[in-house]
Amino acid sequence: MCGRIVQKGNLDDYLERVIRAPRADEIFPPDPVGPKYNVPPGVRILAIHRLGGDGSKQVERIFWGYKPAGAKVPLMSNARLETITAGKWPWAALMKAGGRVLVPADGWYEWKRLTPDPKGPKQPHFIRAVNDDPLYFPALTAWRPGKEHGPEHGIAIVTNDAKGGLIDVHDRRPIVLAPELAQEWMDPATTPLCARDLLMGGLPEAAFRWYPVKQAVGNSRYERPDATDPTGDNGPSLF
Repeated sequence: MCGRIVQKGNLDDYLERVIRAPRADEIFPPDPVGPKYNVPPGVRILAIHRLGGDGSKQVERIFWGYKPAGAKVPLMSNARLETITAGKWPWAALMKAGGRVLVPADGWYEWKRLTPDPKGPKQPHFIRAVNDDPLYFPALTAWRPGKEHGPEHGIAIVTNDAKGGLIDVHDRRPIVLAPELAQEWMDPATTPLCARDLLMGGLPEAAFRWYPVKQAVGNSRYERPDATDPTGDNGPSLF
C-alpha cells in the first residue's frame, strides 16, 4: 500500500504546474503546518481541489483515510484502481459525486524485505521523480468545504495493484499523473468515465528513481529533514 508520503515542498512548487495563477502566497493563506518528511495515514495531508461551488482551485488539508459512516471496515488510506474501474463500493459513489482531488508530494516510501521472513527486517526506500519535480497523486474524498475533517470525510490515494510496488512487487504503488492529466482529474467538467480513463495514464516506472534511506523512517514519528537522504555506500539508483 501507499502508506507513507513526503510533503516537504512549498506551496508554489506544488501549484505552479497545475494552477495558472499568481504566486500561491497571493491567493492562498500560508500553510501553518510546514514541511512534512514522513506522513502516515490518520493525519491531515495537503490536497488541491475544485470542490467548492464555484469550481475554483483551492488548497486544503484533508484527513488521510476514509471510512464511510456506519461502515464496519478498517480505515482505507488507498483506493484500489481495480475496485474503482469495477464500479464497486465505496469508490463508485465518490467518483459519481465528483470527489476527485490531487495530493501533491515530493515522493513516497516503500520497504524491501531483507530476509524471506515476512516479519523480518525491512529496508525503507524513498521514491521520487527522476527530475525531482513534484508528484501528483489522484485521490478520492467525501470531504466538501464546510465539512468536518475526519474518517467519514477522509481522502484515499489511488493505487495500482497490477503494477506492484517499485521496491516490492507484492506492494501497491500510487498512481502518479502528469500535470496536464492531474488538472483534468480534478476538473468538475471531467465525467466519471473520463476520470477513470485518466487513471490508466499514470507515469511509467522510468519516471522515478529510488534509494535506501535510514531505518528510523520506519517510525512515522521520525520527521527530520534527513529522512529522505540516501544512506549506504551505493547512493541513489534508477533501478
